[in-house]
Amino acid sequence: MEWKRKPIKTILVPLDLSSQAPSVLEEAIHQAKASEAELVLLMVAEDFSDIGDYAHAAQVQTKLLEETQAKAEEYAHHAKAAGLIPQVEVCQSPSPADAILRVAEERHADFIVMGSRSKRGIDRFVLGSVAGKVVSHAPCSVLVVRNP
Repeated sequence: MEWKRKPIKTILVPLDLSSQAPSVLEEAIHQAKASEAELVLLMVAEDFSDIGDYAHAAQVQTKLLEETQAKAEEYAHHAKAAGLIPQVEVCQSPSPADAILRVAEERHADFIVMGSRSKRGIDRFVLGSVAGKVVSHAPCSVLVVRNP
């Protein structure tokens, strides 16, 4: 039985405000050019609505969403400079992993390129990572870009 590779038409790239995000974007640009795929940039601003009014959560959420939207525009500009016309989606969610999986389904993503922050010590066993959840439940293949 011969395995046939499905063509990659849409690449979803979840990005964040971390210093690793530009490396993830570069890899996604490379993958999109190699497969002539559409690039969908996704930024998820965390939604802290479940903590109520504690520490003025609404003001923090608004500020975080504004920063996330500004960074999304910067990432889109970088992709355009590389010769691509990316689609950009910014949303708020209490669970970045759930938002990524939802958008992957909605956009019929064929491939996801995302980063993973390395956890050290006991944290790597106790806390679940966004990348781990996405890899486990994604409707398509996932490339996880790690920076040392």
